Amino acid sequence: MKETKDLIFRTAKKLFAKNGLTDTTMDDVAKEAHIGKGTIYHYFDSKEQVYTLIIEQDMDEVKKELEKLVAAENMPDKKLAAYIMGRMKLMSRFSSFYQMFKTDYIDYYGYIRKAYEKYQDFENGNIRQFIKEGVEKGTFQVDDQEFVSFVIVQTIKGLEYQLAMEKPGDVERKVGMLLKMFLTGIIKK
Repeated sequence: MKETKDLIFRTAKKLFAKNGLTDTTMDDVAKEAHIGKGTIYHYFDSKEQVYTLIIEQDMDEVKKELEKLVAAENMPDKKLAAYIMGRMKLMSRFSSFYQMFKTDYIDYYGYIRKAYEKYQDFENGNIRQFIKEGVEKGTFQVDDQEFVSFVIVQTIKGLEYQLAMEKPGDVERKVGMLLKMFLTGIIKK
Protein backbone atom coordinates (compact mmCIF):
# COMPACT_ATOMS: atom_id res chain seq x y z
CA MET A 1 0.00 0.00 0.00
CA LYS A 2 2.74 2.48 0.91
CA GLU A 3 4.47 1.73 -2.40
CA THR A 4 1.33 2.69 -4.33
CA LYS A 5 0.92 5.92 -2.39
CA ASP A 6 4.59 6.76 -2.94
CA LEU A 7 4.24 5.98 -6.66
CA ILE A 8 1.27 8.35 -6.93
CA PHE A 9 3.15 11.02 -5.01
CA ARG A 10 6.34 10.73 -7.13
CA THR A 11 4.39 10.64 -10.38
CA ALA A 12 2.27 13.65 -9.45
CA LYS A 13 5.38 15.57 -8.38
CA LYS A 14 7.03 14.88 -11.73
CA LEU A 15 3.95 15.95 -13.68
CA PHE A 16 3.33 19.06 -11.55
CA ALA A 17 6.94 20.11 -12.04
CA LYS A 18 6.63 19.64 -15.79
CA ASN A 19 3.08 20.86 -16.48
CA GLY A 20 1.92 22.74 -13.40
CA LEU A 21 -1.09 22.08 -11.22
CA THR A 22 -3.71 23.40 -13.62
CA ASP A 23 -2.51 21.39 -16.60
CA THR A 24 -2.08 18.14 -14.69
CA THR A 25 -5.13 15.97 -14.10
CA MET A 26 -5.60 12.93 -11.92
CA ASP A 27 -6.15 11.05 -15.19
CA ASP A 28 -2.64 12.11 -16.24
CA VAL A 29 -1.20 10.88 -12.94
CA ALA A 30 -3.08 7.57 -13.18
CA LYS A 31 -1.96 7.02 -16.77
CA GLU A 32 1.68 7.88 -16.03
CA ALA A 33 1.69 5.65 -12.91
CA HIS A 34 -0.14 2.81 -14.73
CA ILE A 35 -2.88 2.63 -12.10
CA GLY A 36 -6.60 3.35 -12.01
CA LYS A 37 -7.79 6.85 -11.15
CA GLY A 38 -9.90 5.37 -8.32
CA THR A 39 -6.70 4.12 -6.71
CA ILE A 40 -5.45 7.70 -6.47
CA TYR A 41 -8.66 8.80 -4.75
CA HIS A 42 -8.25 5.96 -2.27
CA TYR A 43 -5.12 7.75 -0.99
CA PHE A 44 -5.77 11.41 -1.82
CA ASP A 45 -8.89 13.58 -1.90
CA SER A 46 -7.72 15.84 -4.72
CA LYS A 47 -4.76 16.87 -6.81
CA GLU A 48 -4.58 20.02 -4.67
CA GLN A 49 -4.04 17.86 -1.60
CA VAL A 50 -1.22 16.02 -3.35
CA TYR A 51 0.30 19.32 -4.48
CA THR A 52 0.15 20.78 -0.96
CA LEU A 53 1.81 17.65 0.46
CA ILE A 54 4.57 17.89 -2.16
CA ILE A 55 5.28 21.49 -1.22
CA GLU A 56 5.30 20.58 2.48
CA GLN A 57 7.75 17.75 1.80
CA ASP A 58 9.98 20.13 -0.14
CA MET A 59 9.84 22.65 2.72
CA ASP A 60 10.90 19.87 5.12
CA GLU A 61 13.91 19.23 2.88
CA VAL A 62 14.72 22.95 2.91
CA LYS A 63 14.56 22.96 6.72
CA LYS A 64 16.95 20.00 6.98
CA GLU A 65 19.45 21.56 4.58
CA LEU A 66 19.30 24.91 6.38
CA GLU A 67 19.84 23.22 9.74
CA LYS A 68 23.02 21.62 8.35
CA LEU A 69 24.29 24.94 6.99
CA VAL A 70 23.66 26.74 10.27
CA ALA A 71 25.16 23.90 12.36
CA ALA A 72 28.43 24.34 10.45
CA GLU A 73 28.80 27.91 11.78
CA ASN A 74 29.79 29.08 15.27
CA MET A 75 29.15 32.83 15.22
CA PRO A 76 25.65 34.35 15.09
CA ASP A 77 26.46 36.63 12.12
CA LYS A 78 27.78 33.63 10.18
CA LYS A 79 24.70 31.59 11.14
CA LEU A 80 22.41 34.37 9.94
CA ALA A 81 24.37 34.71 6.70
CA ALA A 82 24.42 30.93 6.10
CA TYR A 83 20.69 30.71 6.75
CA ILE A 84 19.69 33.57 4.44
CA MET A 85 22.11 32.63 1.65
CA GLY A 86 21.15 28.96 1.90
CA ARG A 87 17.44 29.73 1.94
CA MET A 88 17.58 31.88 -1.15
CA LYS A 89 19.75 29.41 -3.06
CA LEU A 90 17.40 26.56 -2.17
CA MET A 91 14.35 28.55 -3.28
CA SER A 92 16.13 29.32 -6.54
CA ARG A 93 16.88 25.63 -6.99
CA PHE A 94 13.24 24.70 -6.40
CA SER A 95 12.04 27.35 -8.84
CA SER A 96 14.28 25.82 -11.50
CA PHE A 97 12.72 22.43 -10.84
CA TYR A 98 9.17 23.76 -10.76
CA GLN A 99 9.10 25.63 -14.06
CA MET A 100 5.49 26.57 -13.43
CA PHE A 101 6.64 28.43 -10.29
CA LYS A 102 8.06 31.09 -12.59
CA THR A 103 5.01 31.51 -14.78
CA ASP A 104 2.11 30.71 -12.46
CA TYR A 105 3.37 31.90 -9.06
CA ILE A 106 0.23 33.94 -8.35
CA ASP A 107 -2.07 31.05 -9.28
CA TYR A 108 -0.24 28.72 -6.91
CA TYR A 109 0.44 31.23 -4.16
CA GLY A 110 -2.39 29.90 -1.96
CA TYR A 111 -0.82 26.44 -1.87
CA ILE A 112 2.67 27.83 -1.39
CA ARG A 113 1.44 30.08 1.44
CA LYS A 114 -0.35 27.19 3.16
CA ALA A 115 2.84 25.12 3.17
CA TYR A 116 4.89 28.15 4.23
CA GLU A 117 2.69 28.70 7.29
CA LYS A 118 4.06 25.45 8.71
CA TYR A 119 7.59 26.55 7.83
CA GLN A 120 7.10 30.08 9.22
CA ASP A 121 7.59 29.09 12.88
CA PHE A 122 10.88 27.44 11.93
CA GLU A 123 12.06 30.54 10.09
CA ASN A 124 10.94 33.05 12.70
CA GLY A 125 12.48 30.98 15.48
CA ASN A 126 15.82 30.68 13.72
CA ILE A 127 16.12 34.38 12.90
CA ARG A 128 15.10 35.36 16.45
CA GLN A 129 17.68 32.94 17.86
CA PHE A 130 20.48 34.30 15.65
CA ILE A 131 19.67 37.88 16.68
CA LYS A 132 19.36 36.99 20.37
CA GLU A 133 22.64 35.06 20.33
CA GLY A 134 24.33 37.91 18.47
CA VAL A 135 23.21 40.45 21.08
CA GLU A 136 24.28 38.19 23.95
CA LYS A 137 27.74 37.67 22.41
CA GLY A 138 28.13 41.36 21.61
CA THR A 139 28.20 40.72 17.85
CA PHE A 140 25.00 42.69 17.18
CA GLN A 141 23.82 45.97 18.59
CA VAL A 142 20.04 45.72 18.44
CA ASP A 143 17.53 47.69 20.50
CA ASP A 144 14.41 45.69 19.58
CA GLN A 145 15.26 42.08 18.77
CA GLU A 146 11.68 41.13 17.87
CA PHE A 147 11.33 43.95 15.38
CA VAL A 148 14.71 43.33 13.76
CA SER A 149 13.87 39.62 13.45
CA PHE A 150 10.50 40.52 11.93
CA VAL A 151 12.12 42.88 9.39
CA ILE A 152 14.67 40.26 8.34
CA VAL A 153 12.02 37.56 7.89
CA GLN A 154 9.72 39.90 5.94
CA THR A 155 12.60 41.07 3.75
CA ILE A 156 13.73 37.58 2.77
CA LYS A 157 10.13 36.49 2.29
CA GLY A 158 9.44 39.53 0.14
CA LEU A 159 12.52 38.96 -2.01
CA GLU A 160 11.95 35.23 -2.33
CA TYR A 161 10.06 35.29 -5.61
CA GLN A 162 12.29 37.89 -7.28
CA LEU A 163 15.50 36.14 -6.28
CA ALA A 164 14.12 32.74 -7.28
CA MET A 165 13.89 34.05 -10.84
CA GLU A 166 17.57 35.08 -10.93
CA LYS A 167 20.50 33.07 -12.23
CA PRO A 168 22.36 31.24 -9.43
CA GLY A 169 25.38 33.59 -9.56
CA ASP A 170 23.11 36.62 -9.40
CA VAL A 171 21.26 35.17 -6.41
CA GLU A 172 24.52 34.80 -4.52
CA ARG A 173 25.66 38.32 -5.42
CA LYS A 174 22.35 39.97 -4.53
CA VAL A 175 21.92 38.03 -1.30
CA GLY A 176 25.49 39.00 -0.44
CA MET A 177 24.53 42.65 -0.87
CA LEU A 178 21.46 42.11 1.31
CA LEU A 179 23.56 40.46 4.01
CA LYS A 180 26.05 43.33 3.90
CA MET A 181 23.17 45.77 4.49
CA PHE A 182 21.84 43.67 7.38
CA LEU A 183 25.21 43.13 9.00
CA THR A 184 27.06 46.38 8.39
CA GLY A 185 24.43 48.90 7.33
CA ILE A 186 24.65 51.37 4.50
CA ILE A 187 26.32 54.29 6.24
CA LYS A 188 29.86 54.98 5.10
CA LYS A 189 32.24 54.46 8.00
